[in-house]
Amino acid sequence: MNPFTPERLVDVSLFVTERDVETITATLMREASLHLNVQESEHWTPAPKWADLSETYRALLGRIDKVAHALGREGEGGGTYADPRPMRDRPALESDVLRLETRVAGWRDDLEAIERRVRDLEAAERQLALLAPLGVPVDELRSLRHHHVTIGSLPSENVARVAAALFQVSFVLLPLERGLERTLVAAAVADEDGHVLDRALRSAFFEPVHLPSEADGTPKEALAAVEALRREAEAERDALRTAGDALFTEVGDLLTETRHALHANLAVCDVIRRFPFRDGVYVIGGYLPAARLDETEKKLRDVAEGQLVLEALPPTPAGVGGEVPSLVYNPRWLRPFEILVDTYGVTGYDELNPTLLAALVFTFMFGLMFGDMGHGAILAAIGLLLAWRGLSAGIVLAAAGGASIAFGAAYGMAFGYAVFDAPWLQPLHAIFELLIASVIAGVVILNLGMILNLISARRAGDTLRFWLDKSGVLGLAFYWTLVGGGLLVFQGLIPTPVWLLVLLPLALLTMFREPLEERLRGQPAHWTGNLVGGFFELFETVIGYASNSLSFVRMGAFAVAHEGLSHMVLSYSGGGTGWIVFLFGTLLIVGFEGLIVGIQALRLSYYEFFGRFFGGRGTPFRPLSFSGGSDV
Repeated sequence: MNPFTPERLVDVSLFVTERDVETITATLMREASLHLNVQESEHWTPAPKWADLSETYRALLGRIDKVAHALGREGEGGGTYADPRPMRDRPALESDVLRLETRVAGWRDDLEAIERRVRDLEAAERQLALLAPLGVPVDELRSLRHHHVTIGSLPSENVARVAAALFQVSFVLLPLERGLERTLVAAAVADEDGHVLDRALRSAFFEPVHLPSEADGTPKEALAAVEALRREAEAERDALRTAGDALFTEVGDLLTETRHALHANLAVCDVIRRFPFRDGVYVIGGYLPAARLDETEKKLRDVAEGQLVLEALPPTPAGVGGEVPSLVYNPRWLRPFEILVDTYGVTGYDELNPTLLAALVFTFMFGLMFGDMGHGAILAAIGLLLAWRGLSAGIVLAAAGGASIAFGAAYGMAFGYAVFDAPWLQPLHAIFELLIASVIAGVVILNLGMILNLISARRAGDTLRFWLDKSGVLGLAFYWTLVGGGLLVFQGLIPTPVWLLVLLPLALLTMFREPLEERLRGQPAHWTGNLVGGFFELFETVIGYASNSLSFVRMGAFAVAHEGLSHMVLSYSGGGTGWIVFLFGTLLIVGFEGLIVGIQALRLSYYEFFGRFFGGRGTPFRPLSFSGGSDV
């Protein structure tokens, strides 16, 4: 497996008979090697029965989930199932679901009833506690003959509204307890005006407090009786829950197996329902790693009972028959750095995989800007701790810390101290040399990006991009003639006319690049109409080459700023409390400045390096599997 290029794929088409489609699909999902690419046509369309069967399995899964929920086992689903065959398995699974529902239904109904009973008694306790100050026997409140009395809660802002609505009748409205949102009230009117009170309360979103039938005597006496009833109900509920554990022990294996089978069969149905179908034959199209073609074909033929036809062709160009997905394999140690690429985009099938280069370029630039053995050691320790806790980005942080340690050793710096003579240079004492070194490093990175663009263009078979792109042969020649030749002229090593003799043809090619590409593609070329646009493109290209190269000056500037900030922290770290200044200053440098340096390193990586050769507009390879994949 080459970490620099995506895995080579083949475009496969499988022609499968009706009786084999289930086993072939299940085998492909177990192998997780096929990225599905469905292409319907006028005569090849999905078979409707699989959509209906998929909904049947979805309904069965919903029913079995209710059983699992009743037993408190909601999260125990998924899993594996050896041989899903939706057509064959449906009757048996329907029977198993019905068995489980029947077995659990009685216990579930009893448990739900007793839980409702507990809730009602708890509510009755709260209601009676509110009535305690009245000192009126509960049975007398229930048997009033001349007054209509109701107790309950309503939104606090509606209390005044109810009082205003009752202006036509004699009424009593007593707030018993005020909460943040609702107020408990007692309201009373004459019995003949009860309908007026009920209507006003309903419109104010009133929730009545129902006097429990179990309550007799004063509210305190009734409260004690209800508490005893609630404890009895809770004991009965706990006994039923214990019985539920025993019930799960009895039906747990069947429940788990049934859920696994339903999940697997539903997944198979959801895939088959997308296959084009005609005259008893299904077409399964997609992309398969070339290295796994023979192995996969053998496994498919081993399970097929009827005729199986497999066609394997090289992938068609992008945009023809769908985008070719990209399957990238990185060594385990390199996978944490995939986040640097994934944030930018997805590697295209004909592109180079930039993960290794991204890791090297990012850590190099970060280390140069943040060079300090002490600060780098802190970053590395934090990164290793995060990696130990399972966060893969910690490896990236540890690598950045390691690069900081390496450049700190080259600067001879640790926590701002010059601990030994710098093997290379000290940023504050060699500012000009460091800035020049940064630009040189930037030029190397820019040209590396251009060379990688040439390789990508050759891989993709894009001749025009290879020769005429800004980062192609023309761009590379123009860059070095403009920048390198200009430096030679400045130093008097070559005469100006010779430089211009080489530069002007390249400038004209850059200016008329678009009409030249149109001519080479066999399209009408607009030479005169491109004069203004071509001039501005040439101007932009020249300015871009200069600004792109000088953009890397910031690496040296940040290195100088880092040492200067470290020295400032040291200068305020004297005295008895100096260690506090040193501690907080170091945390500020490592945290805040480290974040800024990381952002700058990413910016340079993305815009000055990736932009030269990496489009990032690929489609990720998502194989069919029981855990999901091949979004169609």
